[in-house]
Amino acid sequence: MELGVLTFVTERGLPVTELARACEERGLESLWVPEHPVVPAHYETRYPLTEDGKLPRPYTELPDQFAVLTAAAAVTTKLRVGTGICLVPERDAVMTAHLVASVDFLSGGRFLFGIGAGWLREEMDILTPHFPYRFAFMREAVAAMRKLWTEEAPSFDGKWVKFPPTVCRPKPVQKPHPPVILGGMGPNAIARVAAWGDGWLPIGLPPDSIREARAEIDRRAREAGRDPKKITIT
Repeated sequence: MELGVLTFVTERGLPVTELARACEERGLESLWVPEHPVVPAHYETRYPLTEDGKLPRPYTELPDQFAVLTAAAAVTTKLRVGTGICLVPERDAVMTAHLVASVDFLSGGRFLFGIGAGWLREEMDILTPHFPYRFAFMREAVAAMRKLWTEEAPSFDGKWVKFPPTVCRPKPVQKPHPPVILGGMGPNAIARVAAWGDGWLPIGLPPDSIREARAEIDRRAREAGRDPKKITIT
C-alpha cells in the first residue's frame, strides 16, 4: 500500500511547491489535485456533499491542475503527481493528450491521469455541449488519447473526436502511457473500470465496500478478457 494526498491548491493555502516537497520528505507516494476551470455564478444542480447543495469556496479558486502538477514535479524527484480528477468531457481530447504526455515527460514518468465525466451541468455547458453523453464522450476521448500516446502518426474517426494522421509529441515516458484511473462510485463506475480503465479512484467509500467492489471489478475484467491484477485501486 502507498499513501498519497489529494488537496485543493488555492492562493489561500500552502504553496504547491512547499506542499510537494513536504509530501516527498515524508515518503508519500503521490499528490493529487482536482479541477473546476470555471464555476457559474448561478446554478441549479445540487452538490451532493453539502446540506445547501452549494459548492464549497475552494471549488471556485482552483488554478489549472496541469500547471499546478508541473510545479509540484519540478521541485521533487520521486513524488508522483495526479489529476484527481480531470474533467475530460470539458476538454479537447487532443490538447488533453498533449498535456498529459508533456507533464509525464517533464516529470520523468511520474504522472497519474485520474479522470471523471463531471456532474455540474451548468459548468460543462459553458465549455462543451457534452453533458447528456459525457460518459460515452469520455470513453471515446480516452481511446483517442491512447492512440496519440502510443502511435507515431495515428488517425481517429470517432463520433465526437476526429483527426487525420497526426504527430503528437513528446510521447509519455511511461509505457505504454500513464495509467488512466477512473473516478466514481456505483455499479456503472465499476463496469467502466473493468471494461477499459487502468485503475479506480473511489472517494468516500468504507473499506468493506471497496473490497466488494474490487471483487466485482475482478469478475467483470476476467469476463472481458482482461487481467484484473493490472487494474489498480487508488
